[in-house]
Amino acid sequence: METKQILGLLTGVLFGFALHRAGFSRCGIVMRGLAFKDFTMLKVMLTAITVGMVGAAVLATFFPEYANLKVKPLYVWGVVLGGLIFGVGMSIAGYCPGTALVGLGGGVRDGLLTVLGGLTGALVFILVYPAIEPVLMKPMDLGKVTLHEVLGVPYLAAALVMAALFAGIIAWLNRLESRTS
Repeated sequence: METKQILGLLTGVLFGFALHRAGFSRCGIVMRGLAFKDFTMLKVMLTAITVGMVGAAVLATFFPEYANLKVKPLYVWGVVLGGLIFGVGMSIAGYCPGTALVGLGGGVRDGLLTVLGGLTGALVFILVYPAIEPVLMKPMDLGKVTLHEVLGVPYLAAALVMAALFAGIIAWLNRLESRTS
């Protein structure tokens, strides 16, 4: 196993452990978030996205030999339909993929069922992809676009601006929660 793989595995295990300790192994935290009663899950996701985004931008900018970024094409209709299916599945299960794995690791039966459902959905997608590609993928294929390229700014600058925006949203959610409690 390569060093990058070991570091990735270690990072994933540590992140999963932190999520478990924070109570994300049960579906209630996701369900309360979907009902706009608890923003913990949203704040954790925004924080994780921010750290990953800035980390990837720093690596790509200063250590490109360690950055292996593979931008995928933007299939608009595929993203819209996939997002709807994902959202419905998440609201039914009460888990997102990461918290389902945390639940599975913590021995929660719902986590196992959610992981099996996700794997089944992935298998179905693989099987129907040849039929849906011409309908959902090709008509609105915008290619491999990135925010920093669209804006014409350096990758790190775009990541830092987005990080500041996400930090502002998290601060606003904290104030919102403190007013309602």
